[in-house]
Amino acid sequence: MSDGDANQASAAGHPRATSALVGHADAQAALLQAYRSGRIHHAWLIGGPQGIGKATLVYRFARFVLAHPDPSAPEVAQATSLSVDPKREVVRRIAAQAHPDLLVLERMAADNGKLKTVIAVDQVRQLVPFFGSTAGAGGWRVGIVDPVDDLNEAGENALLKLLEEPPARALLLLVAHTPGR
Repeated sequence: MSDGDANQASAAGHPRATSALVGHADAQAALLQAYRSGRIHHAWLIGGPQGIGKATLVYRFARFVLAHPDPSAPEVAQATSLSVDPKREVVRRIAAQAHPDLLVLERMAADNGKLKTVIAVDQVRQLVPFFGSTAGAGGWRVGIVDPVDDLNEAGENALLKLLEEPPARALLLLVAHTPGR
């Protein structure tokens, strides 16, 4: 297998490209109900042990919100889960990391090719202009931090400032492996 094949296989199994979600029915129902209400919280902390599908749930919610920007739309009212048809453009763009209304913060590769140990404050600061710009199609801007446990202290402080002053139609989804930390 070439490096390109390995990267493609790795990307296919990443939560951003995965539509299948096992379990989490109650969490999906709660997120769907909150979205339908039109009074959704601007930030959600999805916590639990590593490997249980938290990131998959978060990406599923992001796809749903970006595919259905109007919480009062009939397709939102009729939805029974956060599933989005994989043929929709939003699904392909998120899987390709090319959706303009989604910003994902995760550990970056260092110069030596290995992942850095933290999500740096400079990455977190990208959220401010991202949330300050207008979303396409009058929809939402969605930020994902995966996992929030990897933020350094300066990054945590920058994130807190954003949480205190949320912009309109902004949704911040935080994945935490140790939410009580």
